[in-house]
Amino acid sequence: MAKEGKRSIGKIVLIIVVVLVVVGAIGSMGGKKTTTTAPDSAQQTEQSGENPQDASSQDKSEESTENLVVGTTVNLPDGLSVTVDSVEPGLTNFDGSAMTGVHVTYTNNGDDGASYNAYDWKGEDANGAQQSMGYYSEGSDELSSGTLAKGGTVSGNVYFEGDLACVLYFGNPLEKTATASWSLS
Repeated sequence: MAKEGKRSIGKIVLIIVVVLVVVGAIGSMGGKKTTTTAPDSAQQTEQSGENPQDASSQDKSEESTENLVVGTTVNLPDGLSVTVDSVEPGLTNFDGSAMTGVHVTYTNNGDDGASYNAYDWKGEDANGAQQSMGYYSEGSDELSSGTLAKGGTVSGNVYFEGDLACVLYFGNPLEKTATASWSLS
């Protein structure tokens, strides 16, 4: 009986150590900044003075990764950049259901390899329901999965069922909150 108690305590200690290692790894990323780069048309508008903003509000928009405009690039702390390039709503699947196509790009500006995957992305409808990619019978240039070498770039389409209000990118599969979101309205 005493041996079983020691084994249980050993298992609990092992679980605690694993949790601390995972939390430490995630926490070590906390000191690094995630930034955004506005699409060229928005940068040109700001430079021309058509959309005047003071410097403090510009700084805040560069750091926010929520409700971004399609075309905005998010620069992650590990050197990976992700962009929602374009959205194609109103597609019709083989069974008559509505689909939305989203074209995304990854660029690895970091020193190490960086992973990419269609499952990094979720679509969210107007009611807040999130879903992973779906099957679109007429899909083309679909994003696959793999690793990008330093300086590498990959682009592709990710398809979702129904109409979307926003597109979400999850840079860490352990997180329940999106790393970045692009508003489609």
